[in-house]
Amino acid sequence: MLIDSHLHLVQYNDQQITQIISNPNIAGVIAVSTDFQSLLRLEQLQQQFPKIHICAGFHPEQPLPTQVEKAQLFNWIAKNHAKLTAIGEVGLPHYLKRENPNLDYQAYIDLLEEFMLISKRFDLPLNLHIVYDDTQIALDLLTKHQIQKAHFHWFKASDEMLQKVLATNYLVSITSDILVNPKTQRVAELFPLERIMIETDGPWQHDGFDICDIEGQLNAVIGKIAEIKKTSIQQVIFQTDLNAQQLYLLK
Repeated sequence: MLIDSHLHLVQYNDQQITQIISNPNIAGVIAVSTDFQSLLRLEQLQQQFPKIHICAGFHPEQPLPTQVEKAQLFNWIAKNHAKLTAIGEVGLPHYLKRENPNLDYQAYIDLLEEFMLISKRFDLPLNLHIVYDDTQIALDLLTKHQIQKAHFHWFKASDEMLQKVLATNYLVSITSDILVNPKTQRVAELFPLERIMIETDGPWQHDGFDICDIEGQLNAVIGKIAEIKKTSIQQVIFQTDLNAQQLYLLK
């Protein structure tokens, strides 16, 4: 049984969602939201499909929410946090800043800090969009607020930043990008299996895979991790599932 620790379920159509969730080899999916409207859609889907575990967040690679939008999201979380598995996807706009060097980064940092505070208030893990040099900013905030449970999804960074995350208890997750990207392979090499999860980031288009083939993508990740770790596929499946279950308190 496989657990996808990070995907954007609402970006699929209804037929695709049913196809993904009805796969008996998929034990569960950690479905992140990108804004308030996507969160409301996830709430609906969860009522239909119990194996969907929903997260409330705001994807950082987009313009900041208005004050009204932010209030809607935070008020919903305060009233409905028992429905949530995590706060996510939240983080910092590394790629957006590449396109716009004058981006007001501090405003995004402030928003991330607000999400950290609400995650701590309701004892919910963080599902993070943090890569490269943003890692230091995130680690400083996590330390400042004594956040215990965080997940760096599709994590890529310099060896220096990798070592800094290694020095914490936080988890990382890996996509089928590991098949071709040395930076992602490096994450698998350095992190102990007890701190690795698997994901698709669906419907991200990975070369050679159908966006709905969640099982195929996850199995490819598992196979590559097993090769890198010189262990069995069965051990990788067991441990990555256990990691997701323990972090996200899955039943």
